[in-house]
Amino acid sequence: MIDVHAHLFFDELLGKAADAGPEIRKVAEGLHEIVAGGFHWPIGPKSSLAETPDYRVDSLDVDGIDLQVASLSPLWLFTHTPAEVAGPFLRSANTLMSEWSAGRPDRLRGFAALPTVDMSVAIAELEYSVRELGLVGGYIGTDARAALDHPDMDDLYQTCVDLDVPLFVHSTVPGVDGPAGDPRLDRNDWHVTLGYPHEETLAVASLIFGKVLLRHPDLDVYVSHGGGSIAFQHGRLRKFASLPRSPITVEEFDEQFQRLWFDTHVNSPTALDLLRSVANPERLVFGTNYRGWDSGTTEEVQPIAADVVRNAERLLRVPAHLSTAK
Repeated sequence: MIDVHAHLFFDELLGKAADAGPEIRKVAEGLHEIVAGGFHWPIGPKSSLAETPDYRVDSLDVDGIDLQVASLSPLWLFTHTPAEVAGPFLRSANTLMSEWSAGRPDRLRGFAALPTVDMSVAIAELEYSVRELGLVGGYIGTDARAALDHPDMDDLYQTCVDLDVPLFVHSTVPGVDGPAGDPRLDRNDWHVTLGYPHEETLAVASLIFGKVLLRHPDLDVYVSHGGGSIAFQHGRLRKFASLPRSPITVEEFDEQFQRLWFDTHVNSPTALDLLRSVANPERLVFGTNYRGWDSGTTEEVQPIAADVVRNAERLLRVPAHLSTAK
């Protein structure tokens, strides 16, 4: 099995993003929290997102995962932090990610976190991370711009095509280092539980109605958490595409939707069935948010295990033997 949705923290990065931190604070005996800018997230005595390669691989053996592609915690993307801080911070993060995955190259890979506050810096970081660090693709937040069809993004999308690598888009929490989000989500961790899928749904809609995939016919974009609530909203958005005021036609909607990649990390067999009913079955990949609060398991995708492995091999451009090596 190939897991494409797994995050890491690196202790070496603590305090390296100026006012944004990040830091780990003790809040009670055996309880800590990750603090990133204006956002606090509870963790136990030790975060399972800060592990040695061998420790992680031992866990993968238990969980039946052959190859895992890790990405920096989305709390540490610092999309709105000035480039003179975010650039060096994410260069360090990507170097650490490369070193970490090189510790067990038969079992681990990594995505390159990109400082999209300055798109020229982000492009340079992607080129360096792929060519020099050996990372398998780019990784950005849903807040890279107010909408992901913004013209600023086109050169980054084209760079992914030129390098022949995918782009991983993950939801982000507002208020980490930028504008605050909807205050109604301030309780019960709703910025994550409800806000994440909302962000991903908007990202998918922006990519499709903004004609990103029409402008970049060879671009591979992978969106986390099954694209948020996009499977449920698919029919409604497709209906809008049939209206004269829609910027795209139904045919263009269908063409682009079938081009998008989604992971299976939706926390419900019913939700996964719905996603499978509308998404391209050849563009579904297995994801867990490994060891996170909502972590998934290999059992959730057993009926389509072989399919999602083959799909991930194509998305990541990895040889088939690597996905079954131990």
